[in-house]
Order: sequence, then C-alpha cells, then structure tokens
Amino acid sequence: MKKLVIGLFAFMFVSTAMAQSTVVEGVIEKAEVITGTVGKDGKPLLGAAVGVGVGSAFGSGSGKDAAKIVGGLIGAGRQASKQKQTMYGWRYIVRTESDLQVVDTWCPAPNQQCSGVLKGKEVYVINGKEVAVK
Repeated sequence: MKKLVIGLFAFMFVSTAMAQSTVVEGVIEKAEVITGTVGKDGKPLLGAAVGVGVGSAFGSGSGKDAAKIVGGLIGAGRQASKQKQTMYGWRYIVRTESDLQVVDTWCPAPNQQCSGVLKGKEVYVINGKEVAVK
C-alpha cells in the first residue's frame, strides 16, 4: 500500500512538472473593453429566516426569543451585504502566423478598471489565455 501511495504521488508530481505552456507571437487586430457581473443578489428576508431558524436552536424561554431576534438580524445583515459586482477586462483579437485568436483578460479585482494593449502592438499569447506585450 505504501508503494502505491508513493507511486501515485510521484506520478502526479512528474505530470504537473511536465505540463507544457505555449507561447505564440502575434499582433493585436482589435481590442475592446468587456464587462461581466459576479456575485449574488442579496436576499435579506431569506437571510433573516435562516437566522431565526438557527437562533431558535439556542436558549429557552425569553433567551430563545432573544436568540431568534439576534439570529434574524445577523442573517438579514449578511445577506444584504452581498451584492453583484462588475468585472472589467479586455477582449483581444490577435493575428498570429496561422490564425486569429480571441483572448479575454480580466482585471484583478471587481469594480477596478485596468489598462489594455492597443491595436497594432506586437504581443505574446501565453496558453491562449494571457496577452503580454513584446
């Protein structure tokens, strides 16, 4: 059993070390800003109901009522704080030697705009997912 575990670990280590990355040279044909939304809409009533349910598991008598109220307030507050956020990024159409590639890149944080690469710039396309200026 010990040999099997060691063998599996060695196989996983070697296979990840041998992972290949591809880098292709190209020129930006088109660059445009893209947006998307992430996150959930907050539902305070649902959060309050769950909070009351959890609060009812604690205490007895008037303590149980207080736990329900506190649980409802905490649940409603947590759900109300969840909001959808906008992600900004760039969609590049890159002409390579053999074809056109579409690469979407996203800014590192929601509601943050990032600078892009302009049309005509020579770039590297890394693994079909990233664009780096040459």
